[in-house]
Amino acid sequence: MNDTTLQLTIRGLDKRTKDALTKKASQQGLSLNRYALNTLKQSSGISDNENKYNELKQFLNNHQMSKDDKIEFDKAIAWSDKTSLEKQNKEHYDTSF
Repeated sequence: MNDTTLQLTIRGLDKRTKDALTKKASQQGLSLNRYALNTLKQSSGISDNENKYNELKQFLNNHQMSKDDKIEFDKAIAWSDKTSLEKQNKEHYDTSF
């Protein structure tokens, strides 16, 4: 472990919350620790999304797409966003923990 990483212990975690976190982590193919770290970052306003956006923007600036390719790319992104939102909404309202 490097000197910029710290460990945190969460006390008083009830079984229902632990089970819900474990279920979400499993659904995303993550360890409970990785899921908790990601969730803490997101809820704190810290996210890797901006870095991913900048990397994608740089990639697209370096690689020219035809107009038809751009239209297909935009359709794929829109489909992905819609699918992700539907899945998120389903998980949000799923109370069968």
